[in-house]
Amino acid sequence: MKRKVGIFIFIIVIIFILSILVIMFINSKIAPRIMDYSISEMKRVASTIINRSIRDDTLTQDDLDKMFIVSKSREEEVISITLDSGIVNKITNRISDACEDNLRLVEEHQFSELKKKFNIGEEYFLVPSGILFNNSVISSIGPKIPVSLKMIGNVTSGIVTDVKEYGINNSLITVSVEIKVELMVILPFSTDYVNITNYVPIAIKLIQGKVPQVYGGSLLS
Repeated sequence: MKRKVGIFIFIIVIIFILSILVIMFINSKIAPRIMDYSISEMKRVASTIINRSIRDDTLTQDDLDKMFIVSKSREEEVISITLDSGIVNKITNRISDACEDNLRLVEEHQFSELKKKFNIGEEYFLVPSGILFNNSVISSIGPKIPVSLKMIGNVTSGIVTDVKEYGINNSLITVSVEIKVELMVILPFSTDYVNITNYVPIAIKLIQGKVPQVYGGSLLS
């Protein structure tokens, strides 16, 4: 009887040690590779959602037209261009809200809405374990590992301007929205964080004459 108890305890100890070794192997070898792949995929998904969140319902042509305040000299030469802070705030707030609403669809696993709005299906959130073998033939096979995405804080957005010479004595002003968000990528065995910054052009204005000063967003000349 004592011999059987001793064998049983020995087997339990061996199983426990093997379990620890397996967990250590997963954490050191397998988990980082799957996490790197998951982060890459989630960045692609989030960037797609952010870029496509800027639609007609967040940007109106009237707002874009009123955003530029142009100052001219007596000779009708453009001296400076100011971005209307009220219009800019309205635009950035709408964009931030739209991005947050759509990223919430990912957090809440509303895959039917994601498919309809962004053509992003549930398969984007299932990582094939075959990627561990670094072989294109078998990378898509094997058990699927679920991955989730969670926003950390709020989406923030701001305006960035870029002025370039265009043709002869002309300048081209591009206004872009800078969108930033921090995300948590969650796997069954680990989590990691990723910061995403996207720049999405929303308006372009051609100015005839010398390159003007632009105020609002980033100051460029």
